Amino acid sequence: MIPVAMLTLSAIWLGWTVLVDFFLVPAVFATIPDFFLAGEMGIQVFSRLNRLEFPLASVLLALAALDARRRRWPIPLNVALVGITGVYLFSLTPKLTELTATWAYAEKVGTLGAAGAADIQQLHQQYHRTYVAMDVVKLILLTVQVGTLGWTLRPRASHVA
Repeated sequence: MIPVAMLTLSAIWLGWTVLVDFFLVPAVFATIPDFFLAGEMGIQVFSRLNRLEFPLASVLLALAALDARRRRWPIPLNVALVGITGVYLFSLTPKLTELTATWAYAEKVGTLGAAGAADIQQLHQQYHRTYVAMDVVKLILLTVQVGTLGWTLRPRASHVA
């Protein structure tokens, strides 16, 4: 029962991550011509997802711990997922939100010179690249979890003589 719950939750999480990362966010930036408006929409989407992902990762870790007698491999994988989602929720997303707001305000009132704008853009890109890299790791971990649990739960052919 626990592996089925873990497989279901992991597959749903993997599916929504693929949908958001590869379809929704690119569509937002392709459709909304204002960079800051598109960015604000992205921040709102990811802020809400972060508030779902952290508890979901925690539930998956708890389920993995409850099933540790049968399978130990999901524990470190789900510890990593809790860590990634915790960094998103408590560090990267708030930093990106604040930095984007500062950048947009400075652009609006014209308080940044070329050097200041470049500094904010560079820091924004650094945080964004970190977020994307961690999202790639998250996708790999979820794919491994879904694939491995799916494989171990597959129906076995019975050998009847």
